[in-house]
Amino acid sequence: RCAAALPRYPGTTWRWVAPIYKQAMIAWKYLDKIYPKNIKIYKSSDLITKNKTDFIMKIPHLDIESQFWHGQSPEDLEGEAIFGQVNDECAKLKKQVFDSSMTTWTFTQAQVLNISTPRGKRSWFYAGCMRAKEEMEAARREKRIPREVFYTAATRKNPFVPQASIDEAKRILPERLFRQYYLAEFIDDGNTFPQIKIDTEIWKKEFYIDSSIEQWIHPDAKEISIVAGCDWAKKNDYTVLICLDHSKVPFKCVGFLRFHQEKYTSQVIRVYKFLKRFKSCEILYHDKTGVGEAIDDLLSEIPDFVYHGIVFTNASKALMVNALITGIEQDKVLFPWWPTLEHEFNVYEVDTDDLGRARFGAPEGDHDDIVSAYFLAYAAAEEYGEREYKARFLEELPAESFNKSLWQQYIDEQLEIDQDEGF
Repeated sequence: RCAAALPRYPGTTWRWVAPIYKQAMIAWKYLDKIYPKNIKIYKSSDLITKNKTDFIMKIPHLDIESQFWHGQSPEDLEGEAIFGQVNDECAKLKKQVFDSSMTTWTFTQAQVLNISTPRGKRSWFYAGCMRAKEEMEAARREKRIPREVFYTAATRKNPFVPQASIDEAKRILPERLFRQYYLAEFIDDGNTFPQIKIDTEIWKKEFYIDSSIEQWIHPDAKEISIVAGCDWAKKNDYTVLICLDHSKVPFKCVGFLRFHQEKYTSQVIRVYKFLKRFKSCEILYHDKTGVGEAIDDLLSEIPDFVYHGIVFTNASKALMVNALITGIEQDKVLFPWWPTLEHEFNVYEVDTDDLGRARFGAPEGDHDDIVSAYFLAYAAAEEYGEREYKARFLEELPAESFNKSLWQQYIDEQLEIDQDEGF
């Protein structure tokens, strides 16, 4: 649409703004393909010029310029008058990017297109979408053209995306993420996990304990090989160890340990002794954020002990939380009947900041150590668990498997058009 619009407005400047440099370059590459090197606008002798240093495309004889920017330095967007602007992935853009850009189109009354994947309801993008929605409703009542419009488009409306790809995404993604990425829905912040499923084969009643150390181990532990996840703490929070039988799906909890207010050397010894009660521990995933670096050093002193430290960031935690959500939804993991565990999973929340970044954790004053240990153990089980692989020869695949996708058909058609027009 941008490529078609530019030549219609001589003497104008346009911008494409994305959160980071690499995303802005995606738009550059698209327009670079749409405008080949030898393309002529309106049969003029002048060709489009492309400055890859400053990422500016020009149509000289029409005095049209298209610029590609990132939004990491909003002040740089202030200045010359802009006739049209696309703000890409707005939910990730700072509000100041929009404010600074506005100074460039106040006089020109620019056409502005704000596009993004929905990311929570705290961003300026969400507020703008709701404002535009209200404006459309008001314009309909008053029988006039709206000043702003708001549209959503689910992936299934794109004719070039196979339905099979959407079905696969629905199968492997948590419902929350599928609704956000594929149904274009703004998702509320709040509770993260679906209802967890109790392993009723092992657990006939809730687990209760009176001592300061909560622990349980399967009576057949000596016959079970496991993977484990551990979240360390010392004072206010708890150190939690979760042990999963990863031999088959669903992964079952066959042991847990929860305690606090011990020095780290004692913690490592207690955890190691607990793990030695099983037939074997294939690997321990543990949180090495902050003081966990020192625990890495302590674990390295244990002969033939396999461990993997993970630094928690918003991104790494989101990946593991989403993987566990998917596992729960697909019945790939079962839980012990443990009230403390159920409470932590029930109150665990996701909160989205102004830039659309998800932050996971317990509400203030609560704990999330069991949840952290569980998604670490689940990540280990996914990595080291048994998998079934089925090899098939090409001759065994149905002929329809080799049919061209709609997207490939479209590409071929465009190539034929280009050849007919001499490109």
